[in-house]
Order: sequence, then C-alpha cells, then structure tokens
Amino acid sequence: MFAHLLTAAGVLLLLFVAYDVYATILHARGRSGPLSETLNRGVWRVARAVAFRFARPRRHRTLNAVGPVLLPLLLVAYIILLVLAFAFIYLPRMPAQFNVAPQSVTAPWWDSFYFSGITLVTVGYGDIAPHTPLMRVVALVEGASGFALISLGVTYLITVYRALERKRAVALSFYHQADEGADAAGFIAHHFVAGRFYGLDAVLRMAARNLQEMLEAHVEHPVIHFFHPVQVHKSFPRVLFLTLETCAIIRACLDEDAYRELTDHPEVRTLEASARHVLDELTKDLNLERRTRIRHETSAEETQRWRRRFERTVRQLERAGIKTQREMEDGWAAYRTRREEWEAQLHRFAKLLGYEWEEITGDLDLRYAAEEEG
Repeated sequence: MFAHLLTAAGVLLLLFVAYDVYATILHARGRSGPLSETLNRGVWRVARAVAFRFARPRRHRTLNAVGPVLLPLLLVAYIILLVLAFAFIYLPRMPAQFNVAPQSVTAPWWDSFYFSGITLVTVGYGDIAPHTPLMRVVALVEGASGFALISLGVTYLITVYRALERKRAVALSFYHQADEGADAAGFIAHHFVAGRFYGLDAVLRMAARNLQEMLEAHVEHPVIHFFHPVQVHKSFPRVLFLTLETCAIIRACLDEDAYRELTDHPEVRTLEASARHVLDELTKDLNLERRTRIRHETSAEETQRWRRRFERTVRQLERAGIKTQREMEDGWAAYRTRREEWEAQLHRFAKLLGYEWEEITGDLDLRYAAEEEG
C-alpha cells in the first residue's frame, strides 16, 4: 500500500510539473503555470515591499535585480520537483529492482534521491543501475525529461531577452521624441515644422503596432512583467502613458478646424483604442481589477493636477506655434474625461511594477519624470 501511495505521489508531481512547463513556456495565455505564477509574484511582492523603503535610485536598482533571478530560480524549482517525483517512484523498488555497487549502498531513500538526480541531469556514474524493464523505462523517461527541460529553459530564456530588447527599443523611440521625459506635448510638437505636422500619422501607426507587439510579449512570457528597467523611460507604464496622453491632447487640445486631418485621423483613434485594449488586457492578466488605488489626493486635488497639466500643455503647444482649442472649457472637459477613463488602471499597473505615479507622468513636474536618478 505504501509503495502504491509513493508511486501515485510521484506520478502526480510529474503531471504537475509537466502542466506548469506547458502553461509557462509552451502556451501563450497571459498567465504562467501555478508554480511559476506563485513563485514570480511571491518573490516580486517581497522585493517590492523592501524596495519601496529605499530612495528612488536604490529602489529601481533593487527591483531591476529581481527579473534575471526569476528564470534560473524557476528552472531550479522544476529540477528539484522532478528529482523528488522520480525518487518517489524509485523508493519502493530500491534496492530490489536495482544493481547497487556494494561500496555505494546507503539508506534506500538516499539512494533513490541520488539515482534520480544523476539520471535527470544525465550524468549516470554507473554505481546504481536499474535491472528490471519497468525501472529502465522510467530511468529513460527521466533522462529525456531532464534534457527536454534544460533545452526548453534555455530557449525560453533567449526568447524572453529578445522580447525585452524589443521593448527597450520601442521605449527609447518614445523617449527621444518626448523631450527625454514624459512630455506628450513635446512629442506632438516634435513633428510640427513650418506650420504643418510631418510624419505624425506614421509615428502613431507604428506606435499602435508596437504596443500590440509589447502586449503579445507579455502574453507569451508573463515573467516579463517583473523585469524592472532602472531607467523609468524604458518602462511599459511610461510608454502607455505617453500614448494615451498624446491621444488625449490631440483630441482635446488641438484646434479641430486647423488640424482636422489629424484630430479626426483614424490612426489617432486606432492608437487610443490599442492603448486602452493593452491596458485592459494587462489589468486582467495581473488581476488588477481587485486592487484599489490608494489615494494620496482628494478628487479636487486630482482635478487640479489634471487642470494644471492641461493648461501647461496648451501653453507649450502655443509656444511651438500650434493652434489650440478655441473653446478652452470644452477642451478641458474632453481632456478630463479621457484621463478619468484610464488613469486609475494605469496607476495600479505602474504601482505594481514598482514605479511612483509622478515619475511616470511628471504631472506636477516634468523635470522629475525626466531625471532618472531623482
């Protein structure tokens, strides 16, 4: 009876690891397997709680060290669980169904664990070897499992770092167009030359495609959520803020009659819809619906902050020679409505990833969002 229980426990543990590998590495669905999800979120939660006790630069450096550790840690967890699972299968049959060198005989549980370990990593010293057909097949399966796990782990590591490289490149393109900060008005003015907008529609089209690619990277490799760039401008929350804020400014602040080809351009609507879709998907995948934003300001203070941002944006556009909304109150109402639609979601997303709201947006001081070292 005890032998059957141990065997059943080993088989169940093998199935659990196999499912977790499938859900984490092979199946793109926005969430990892139960083991990977628990490990990633648990480590991140602890690191984030510790990091927010530090000053801004040290906080980012601390969180930046977490992501690269998660992948090796997960691989080690898989190896340990597989070794245990096969050891449970070997234990009731050790040493009866194995040839054990006389000088290598120890306790059956240790021999089982040792043989499982050297078989999984395909070392095979030969001091312990199965002599029954069933145990030979099990040992063969374990060796193949170890080889497959290491191969999948290396492949997954490469694809994750390629996706991270692509994310950083996209973020840098926004950074250089937004006056090296969170200046969405500067992003728009960057494309305004001699009284006309040049190439802004193409930039917005590319931005929408880049956002979808970044979302797919997070869906295929959820561990990417926990790779925290030290430079805030390389973060996903900053990219999302710039896209959403840019769309809000174009729709609310620009003179509709003078720039109707831009304010009504389908690329603006597409980018805004894409950014909202990306934010909705990230909110769902990270269970952010259950989180409530801790308010550090009243509704009146929040409205004042938005109003200051709106007025500052209008002044900045006018200095660049761009015609702004004639009915300022209508523009302000449209801008406020758009901020209300996405700010709470983006705030929760940024906070989960270890960023302060002000360093993402620069609502109160654009210089703070541009100075990476604080």
